Amino acid sequence: MNFTYYQPTSIIFGPGSIDQAGPTTAAYGTIAMLVVGPNLAKLQHQTVQDICQNLKTAGLEVVVFDKVTPNPVLPDVQAGSKLAREKKVNVMVGLGGGSTMDTARAIAVAATHPGTAMDYLYFSKKQPTDKTLPIVLIPTTSGTGSHVSCCAVITDPQRHFKSALWNRSYLFARATIVDPQLMLSVPQMATASTGFDVFTHAFESYINVNASWSTDLLALESIKQVVENLPIAVTNGSDLRAREKMAWADTLAGICIANAGTTLPHAMGQPISGHYPHISHGQSLAVIYPAFLEYTAEAAVDKFAAVARIFNPALCKAKNNKAAEALKDEVVSFLKQIGLYCTLDEIGIKPEGIDDVLKHCMEFPDVMVNPKVPDTETTRQLYMNSFKRAK
Repeated sequence: MNFTYYQPTSIIFGPGSIDQAGPTTAAYGTIAMLVVGPNLAKLQHQTVQDICQNLKTAGLEVVVFDKVTPNPVLPDVQAGSKLAREKKVNVMVGLGGGSTMDTARAIAVAATHPGTAMDYLYFSKKQPTDKTLPIVLIPTTSGTGSHVSCCAVITDPQRHFKSALWNRSYLFARATIVDPQLMLSVPQMATASTGFDVFTHAFESYINVNASWSTDLLALESIKQVVENLPIAVTNGSDLRAREKMAWADTLAGICIANAGTTLPHAMGQPISGHYPHISHGQSLAVIYPAFLEYTAEAAVDKFAAVARIFNPALCKAKNNKAAEALKDEVVSFLKQIGLYCTLDEIGIKPEGIDDVLKHCMEFPDVMVNPKVPDTETTRQLYMNSFKRAK
């Protein structure tokens, strides 16, 4: 097997590691833009104040930018890039969930390149250069894996178009600080939604046609930690041990998607939240996962079986094909356990709204790296199968 494994981000992990924000960032610049979500900024969250002080103590000037929305949008990125240029910012710090980290990463490009961030999408001729500002990321959810990936997902609301910048040379964070204590206050629904996203990153990297021995190893460990610890974190958000395990699972899964990538569910889910911004990324994945699993199982029997046995060790006694078929029901049970099981109609989508979503879905390269590649009509049927089902 031939493969390339690459992870250039320095990972500073563990409770209390947030104290290293200042010294870590000071290695890359002198004027920092701290990108934070609006809730943190509005509440004058103690974490924001502490990090600002930590950065200043390390000798940095700090510019706070709090115009971040869930499913980050192009106007916010452009506003941040304009402010960064005005204040001569030379290092970006993203504090928050995936939307905040993606916004910080996109600003790092837009502030130093002509045009808008949308000019530098993964399929564009124009790509980020070494002018991209150095990036330090501090996740507050477990989550998106954005802190160790090289991707920034953004939406152009005028076109209802959601896509991504992706660049291995310049979009990896120089360093990430993963402090599980920052995740103790994440609400129950957000814990479930972001936690299921961790599972999808690990699982899709595991079955991706570009998977390797290295990503397989990390993905299976990530999945194990999610299965064992996400229900605990959802039920008792103050359980630091469960938060630690989920933060580590998120980090492993992020490394996996940076090296292998996601598959069909992300292609199907991204345009859902692009067209319906009220739907979180985790919800958009949860809603189509049962149909996806049923469709794909026969094309990756051994790997589906291995993951099914993590959910239910009793399946170790079953033949691989039976265990693989059982994965759908195991995931459905898991989604119900964490309160994330839903159908498209239950989250406000009507069948007549699928055509626009489908069009954007088929533009994602993630479709082509699924073990079983659907055509447009088959994908349409997978969406339709994700409407109301028997529970």
